[in-house]
Amino acid sequence: MARPKEFDPERALAKAMNLFWSLGYENTSLEALMKEMGIARQSLYDTFGDKRALYLKALAYYRDQTNGQVQKMLNEIPCVTEGFAKLLFGLASETRGQHQRGCLLLSANLQRDPKDAVVRDLLRDNQSRVEAIFLQALARAVKQEELSPKDDLTALARFFVVTIQGMRAMARLKSDKKSLQQVARLALAVFNCRIPH
Repeated sequence: MARPKEFDPERALAKAMNLFWSLGYENTSLEALMKEMGIARQSLYDTFGDKRALYLKALAYYRDQTNGQVQKMLNEIPCVTEGFAKLLFGLASETRGQHQRGCLLLSANLQRDPKDAVVRDLLRDNQSRVEAIFLQALARAVKQEELSPKDDLTALARFFVVTIQGMRAMARLKSDKKSLQQVARLALAVFNCRIPH
């Protein structure tokens, strides 16, 4: 009979994710991971595999957590325009520390070896998932007359993904809330509603 695990795997994975997010894959040692996660080497290997396997699981965990929060927020806010405003202005209003930390998946894309097909495919899959979340919200915006039925919703969904990625990169370079808010306002101009900010 297998012995029960003496740690919470999801909690340990969240800690690993935060360490990779702070230090990057290359600068995160196995020793630092074991210390942060509070587990021994064998437990780490038995539960998550090697460092790379753990990294991939951490990226997937971040993706699922982040996308789940975005989808929940967009579904719960009646006005789609307000949902996108909350996303964009929320990003602009983050602290300097949050801006410097950025997005784990965007960092993974910039830091990865161009030949790394596994990470590339995970990131492409994430982009498709986010576009699908946005597309669903934008389709509701058309029904609510916040957008014109003539608008290309697929292109708009991609536009918002790229806008957020660009804002993240811009914020990491220089935490300038006013400039980020200007970008947010321009992006939100695609909607018929106007959000005062």
